[in-house]
Amino acid sequence: MVLDCLWRFFENRVFNIPSSDRLFNQYRDRNAEVDLSNAPEIRRKNLFRYFSSFRKWPSVVLIGEAPGPWGCRFSGIPFTGERQLLMRALPFVGRQSSRDKPLLELKKRPPYVSNSARLFWGTMLVYHPRFFVWNCVPFHPYIGGSILSVRTPTSGEVLGYADILSEILSLLRPERTIAVGRKAQFSLEHLEIPCDYVRHPSQGGAIKFKDGIKQLFKML
Repeated sequence: MVLDCLWRFFENRVFNIPSSDRLFNQYRDRNAEVDLSNAPEIRRKNLFRYFSSFRKWPSVVLIGEAPGPWGCRFSGIPFTGERQLLMRALPFVGRQSSRDKPLLELKKRPPYVSNSARLFWGTMLVYHPRFFVWNCVPFHPYIGGSILSVRTPTSGEVLGYADILSEILSLLRPERTIAVGRKAQFSLEHLEIPCDYVRHPSQGGAIKFKDGIKQLFKML
């Protein structure tokens, strides 16, 4: 596998970090109300399939903010929903880690996909495998007591995982690094890593995200 060294890093440094009451490590832990019994293993295998989709080294790295509850939280892949993996809409496939019948009343039905995931791949699909995507905070930030809530990671959380992000970028050695959102930009600037900024596709940012990405990839 082209990204074998990066995968070994994830196995050694990322997957086994314990969840907290504010950050959920989707690669290590599960919640019986919404997750299958082997959900962490499924999510790790989904991420492995994403890594395996690279036949050459990616020259661009996109850094997002953190996993959302309907995307990476269940798929294991940033800006990706498990429904997209099952529909074979992307250059890699995967399995559903969520229960078909969750024990909570939720606004969405499994398999899950977020609007951000749809918007992201609607723009980025044509550029795969030239880019690799990850988040500056690798785990799902949630509000205590509400396991699938949405919360922007704090600056402290971003800085707390800066060393992991730094090592990932050291292994990837990209020609260009793109921050998707202000938290990602903050993290990269803290590490003194030159980056370009694009608007996050959520909350009405889809057009600015698409235009920003097109402009940047034209320069490569």
